[in-house]
Amino acid sequence: MSKPIYLAIASPKGGVGKTSLTVLAASILHYHRGYDVAVVDCNHPVYTIARLRQQESEELNHQRLMRLKHRASYVTYPIICTPVREALNRVERHCADNPPRCILFDLPPLMRTEGTVELLSAMDAVVFPVTGSPMDMEAVRHFIDILGEQILTMGKGNIRELYLLRNMIEAWERKDADERCRTLSDETGVLLMQTSLSHSRLCRPLLSERRRGVCTLFPPHGGKLSRLCIELGNELHEILQRLCTE
Repeated sequence: MSKPIYLAIASPKGGVGKTSLTVLAASILHYHRGYDVAVVDCNHPVYTIARLRQQESEELNHQRLMRLKHRASYVTYPIICTPVREALNRVERHCADNPPRCILFDLPPLMRTEGTVELLSAMDAVVFPVTGSPMDMEAVRHFIDILGEQILTMGKGNIRELYLLRNMIEAWERKDADERCRTLSDETGVLLMQTSLSHSRLCRPLLSERRRGVCTLFPPHGGKLSRLCIELGNELHEILQRLCTE
């Protein structure tokens, strides 16, 4: 039985869209692309994604949920709540009988969180969301340097690929942000993803079927978000395919 692909969404800072990005990626892969996925929510003790799932279930009444079952394959992906230091053991127990194809980890900010380095070293790939803020980008650069010093250059861990994903980039800052991202990619060797999540408002949590945004219960939908899901889904699919064959 093959091991799942471990993919972490990580950043040294909060407020850069890690959790929304994790939910968006999981929902695209699971509902749009047909992947069997699981999400590991390491934001102890708040467990943001698990709380979002609970809120969604309470907001959407039974009639709406029944309509959703007819509109999509309504088998929701599991959300595993665990502190960082216990994440690998919890995941191994979850995967003992029927491992999913891909497991996405939503990590809290800051490398100094206990167990973060050990957990990151077990990932197959790590995605760093980067915003248009120069300060945020420098924090990511420092984070990558620490990761390289503590894991990659010492020959420890499973990490095969690192990615930058432009997130929450507004139109007025796109040109400068793109240039800084390309520079950061060239200087660190981290791969810059083609997808850019410029419409950050579309990626906010969805608590109503009529609103547009990300949701753990059904596929992202609506206008620009649907087109974005195709683009991001294709790129994530290519990454997972490559990781599976390496």
